[in-house]
Amino acid sequence: MFKKFNREIFEKVQDDRGLSKKNSGEDALKTPFQKFLQELRPYKAKIILVILLGAVVSALKGATPALIQQLVDVAWGEKNQTLAWQIPLVIAAFWILSGIARYFHVFWMRYISFEISVKLRRLLMDKYLRLNLSFFQKFSRGQGGLISRMMNDIFIVQTDMNKLADFLREPFMAIFSLAYLIYIDWKLVLFVAVALPLISFASKRLGRSLKKYSHRSQEAMEDLTHTLKESLDGSRIIRSFNLEEELRERFSRQADSYLDSVRKIISREEASSPISESLAALAQAAILIYVGQQVFKGDFSLGDFTGFLFAVGLLQDSVKKIQYSYVKLQQTMVALNRLYNILDSTDTIKDADLVKPFPKDWKTIEFKNVSFAFDKKPILKNINLKVRRGEVIAIVGASGGGKSTLVNLLERFYDPIEGEILIGDTPIKEISLKELRSQIALVTQDVFLFSDTVEKNIMLGNSERSQDDVVSVARLANAHEFIMGLEKGYQTKVGDRGELLSGGEKQRISIARAFFKDAPILILDEATSALDSASEEEVQKGIDHLMEGRTVFVIAHRLSTIVNADRIVVLKDGIIVEEGTHEELIKRGGEYFKFYSLQTKNS
Repeated sequence: MFKKFNREIFEKVQDDRGLSKKNSGEDALKTPFQKFLQELRPYKAKIILVILLGAVVSALKGATPALIQQLVDVAWGEKNQTLAWQIPLVIAAFWILSGIARYFHVFWMRYISFEISVKLRRLLMDKYLRLNLSFFQKFSRGQGGLISRMMNDIFIVQTDMNKLADFLREPFMAIFSLAYLIYIDWKLVLFVAVALPLISFASKRLGRSLKKYSHRSQEAMEDLTHTLKESLDGSRIIRSFNLEEELRERFSRQADSYLDSVRKIISREEASSPISESLAALAQAAILIYVGQQVFKGDFSLGDFTGFLFAVGLLQDSVKKIQYSYVKLQQTMVALNRLYNILDSTDTIKDADLVKPFPKDWKTIEFKNVSFAFDKKPILKNINLKVRRGEVIAIVGASGGGKSTLVNLLERFYDPIEGEILIGDTPIKEISLKELRSQIALVTQDVFLFSDTVEKNIMLGNSERSQDDVVSVARLANAHEFIMGLEKGYQTKVGDRGELLSGGEKQRISIARAFFKDAPILILDEATSALDSASEEEVQKGIDHLMEGRTVFVIAHRLSTIVNADRIVVLKDGIIVEEGTHEELIKRGGEYFKFYSLQTKNS
C-alpha cells in the first residue's frame, strides 16, 4: 500500500548540533578571522586613519630619544642656552601633539569597535530569525548559549578590538625605536634580535593555553545564562516544587566553574607582561654592558647613552603592549569561532533564486510523497494528501506521530527531505517565504504574546488597518468583553508572554489576531486542549467563526472539533493509516475507531 521507505533519505540531515556548514565557493575556506576582516571593509577609511594617527603618535614620541641626545650633548655639553630651552619646548610640543593624535587614534578605534559589535549583533539576530526550527531544537547549548553568543561573545570581540589600537600603533613605535638604536650602533639590534623570538615563542605558548580556557569560560557563561533564563521562565514551577535551593546550587556551581576559567585566563594574560619584561630586561642588561664599554672607549657620548636609554624604554613598552594585544587576540579568535559557527550554519529555509507569487486561484493543497526526519529519526514517511480549498481537515493520532510536523512543513518551518508540497500547481519552495506565510494563520496551544499592549498583539505589525478593525476581530473572537474589562482596555500591557492574562484570554487574543490576519489557510494546533470547559466554550465560539470560508487544518484531541471536520486523517508512526469522514472511519473499526472509543470512554 505504501511506497517502500528509503532509509538513506533520512541520513541527509544536519549534524547533531544543527550546525552544518556551507561548503560552496571560496568563502567556505576562509577562517572566522578572515570573514571578520571582511566585515571591517566598510570601515577601511577609518581604519587607515587610525593607522596613520598611530604612526603620527609613534613618530612624535619616537623623536624624543634623538632630541634628548641633542639636549645632553649639544645644549648642555656645549652650554648652548638657546637650545637648552628650545629642545625641551620642542619635546613638550611633540608630546602634546602626540596626546592629541592619540586621543583621535583611540577614539576612532573604540567607535569602530562599538559599530562592529552592533553590526555583529544585527547579523546574528538576522541569522536567528532565518534559521529553521530544527536548528534551535538541536542546538546543544540551548537558548542560554544563543543569548550568550549574542551578548558575551560579541562583547569580548568589542573590548578586545579596543586593544587593536595598541596593535596598530605600537609596531610603529618599535620601528622608530629600533631605527634610533641602529643609528647609534647597528650592533645594538643584535641583542634585540635575540630577545624578540623568545618573547614571540612565549606569547604563542600563552596564546594556545588562553584559547583553551577562553573557550571553557564562554561555555560556562552559556550555562549561567541558560540557568538564569530557566529560573525566570519557570519561576512558578520552581516555587511550587521547592526547587529554589537546587537552582541556587546549580547556578553557584556554574559560577564557580566560570570563575575558575576566568582565573586561569587572567593568570595567562598577566603572565605575558612579566615574561616579556624579564626577557627584555635581560636584553637591556646585555645592551647596557655593551654600551658601557663603548662609553669607556669614548665611542659613545653621554647624550648617546641617555637617548639610548629612552629608546630602549620605548621599545620595551611597545613590545610588552604588542605581546599583550596578541594574547588578547587569542580570546577574540575563540569568540569569533563561536560566532561564525552560528553565522555559517546552513540556511535550510530560504527563498528560491526566482520566486513565484502565491497562486490566486488555487484549488488544492497537496502533500506529494513527503518524508521528513528529525535528528536522523524518521517522523513522516511518504505522505500523500490532497486538501481541497475550503475543506476542514482534522489530523489525529498518538503524540509523536507527526501531526504538528505535517502542518509545520506547510508553513516551511522545516523543509521535507523528500517529496514536495504544492499549492495549486506551485511548489511552496518556489513561493517567497513572506508571501507564503502571509496566507496562513496559526493558532497554537502554547500562545505566545509579546510584552506589549493587547492591541499590538492583535495587530502584530500590521499597522495599516484601523483600531476599529481590531475591535471588530476581537468581537468575532469573543474577546472584546474581557478586553474592555482590563484597566486600559486595548492599551493594557499583557506582561511577559502574556502572564497577566488567563489561558482562555490569551487564546482568544490569539484567535483575534488570526482573524486580523485574514488569511485563507488556517492551522489550529491543539488550540483548546489546555483550557477548562468554561474557557473552551468561549474560545470554541471564536474558532467556529474563524473557520468559516477557510481551508483549515485541525490538530486536536477534543471530539467536538474532530467529528465535524469534512475529512479526518489518522497518522500513526509517521504514516497515514486512515482517512475519511467520522462516520466512514467509525464503520471501518480501525485506528480512528479505537481513538474515538477511548475518548468517549474517558469523557
